[in-house]
Amino acid sequence: MHIMNEEAPKLYPIPGFLRITGNKRWDFILLGMILLIILGIIIYLMFIMGGDNAKVQYSPSDVVYGEKIRAIQSIISGGYAQHSAFSHVSSSVKPEIQLSETYYDFGVVGAQNILTRTFVIANSGQSPLIIQRAYTTCGCTIADFTTAEIPPGKVGLMTLQFDPGYHDMHGTTVRRGVMIETNDPDHPTQEVWIQASIK
Repeated sequence: MHIMNEEAPKLYPIPGFLRITGNKRWDFILLGMILLIILGIIIYLMFIMGGDNAKVQYSPSDVVYGEKIRAIQSIISGGYAQHSAFSHVSSSVKPEIQLSETYYDFGVVGAQNILTRTFVIANSGQSPLIIQRAYTTCGCTIADFTTAEIPPGKVGLMTLQFDPGYHDMHGTTVRRGVMIETNDPDHPTQEVWIQASIK
């Protein structure tokens, strides 16, 4: 009678420089965990660096100060014109808007505190970026722009101001936005939102 011994499944050999414990099974498990961790870090970095909220790099000399714009809530039906400049954009040479952030949470705030946050608007394209219109979603929010026209490689600043005492908002969490319309043919409208929990 021939007795067959059950053999453990064969594992492919691990090169000497990858051996950790000396036990093939544990070495495979540990190497798999290390690869999963490395993959997770790569995905996380791609998400952070490729996201809409990637930081815009600029120096103070890159900030443009020109024709100022104030964005407010408009009750006029059909438009919120703040700047009437029109610019024809070539398909090969065009502006490209980039925002430092599209969302910011102020957290828990008192109704008597007027909150401000500055957002950077960069032009990473090859022709001037024109802010054609801008408006806010509520009378409690205004936004001041340092310029209506941003040359290639330069930035403008938008300072958003939110007054939680404008309405009775005690005990609520609110979101307010600024809508920005530009001559960027690929991103003609951009939105910036803030949130606050009013105590």
